[in-house]
Amino acid sequence: MTRRAGFIALVVASVLVLSSCHSLEVSALPAPGNSYSGGYDVVMEFDNVLNLPARAKVTLDGTTVGVVTGVAIDGHHVNVTTRIAPDVVVPSSIHAVLQQATVLGDIYVALENPRGAPVGPALRPGAKVPLDHTTSPSQLEDTISHLADFTGSGSIQRVQNTIIRLNRVTPASADLRRLASQFAVDMSDLSGNIDNVDLLLRGASDTANVLHGQIPSIQHWFSPEGMRGFDRGVQAISLVGYSFPSLGTIYSGGFWLVPLLNSMAAAVGAMQRDKHAFEAEYPAWRRLFTDYFLPQDKYPAINITSIVGPDGRELSNNVHDVLRILGAMP
Repeated sequence: MTRRAGFIALVVASVLVLSSCHSLEVSALPAPGNSYSGGYDVVMEFDNVLNLPARAKVTLDGTTVGVVTGVAIDGHHVNVTTRIAPDVVVPSSIHAVLQQATVLGDIYVALENPRGAPVGPALRPGAKVPLDHTTSPSQLEDTISHLADFTGSGSIQRVQNTIIRLNRVTPASADLRRLASQFAVDMSDLSGNIDNVDLLLRGASDTANVLHGQIPSIQHWFSPEGMRGFDRGVQAISLVGYSFPSLGTIYSGGFWLVPLLNSMAAAVGAMQRDKHAFEAEYPAWRRLFTDYFLPQDKYPAINITSIVGPDGRELSNNVHDVLRILGAMP
């Protein structure tokens, strides 16, 4: 009786031990590395998580800041619970993406700050990142389907044909080398005359500015009134054009005008040179008349200050002899 009771107790103990071992999971075992036990939880909603492994890493701008602690289905989306390090601040404007470092690598959660977007306030413990702030990976079936469509649609053959055609239209090595050298010379010439290019662009800019300032006038030209003016101008020119045939003799026999115009040009040039010569001589002639002739006409008199005889004697002292010599006295 005692042996039977001991055997039953041993069987019951074995069943309990086996049942407790059955409830253990691999993910429940302690894993090496940081467990972020002192951190806080953040729940992220994804459309699908494909094969996101347990305790996958969570990165923020490339730095590991936490791990995935749980994955649960919630209606039409999946809630991924992550444990974030206590000293890491995750803004509410964050965007969560499921990525792979390599083709065969494990999927992990990458948190990225959108470029140009304002940084939101920090997420509180237990906060959720909504679906519009997460990006799920593409389904493997869809990727394989797209690859099959690309391979079976002849795209590879078309790419190969395109490369063959490009090789055919590409010139030979000598022609290509000559083309490259000519292009280098053109670029060198362009760099050496970049100031002319700047001048051209500046002129185009100034012309555009002038045209921009004349927009009202240009609009008036193409308005109904302006088009009416163009029409009347064309009619006036067509009426004047009827008188042109009468001037045909001048057009056909007008060669005699060439020597006449040349002579007129030479005459005008000579007159211009004479004008310059006259302007140069005029001050001397003016000084001659104003300083010599006009005073004598206004005051007709001669002042004798000294008279020297043939023998060198001064004769101005004997006035009578001087007047007698001049014939003024007998």
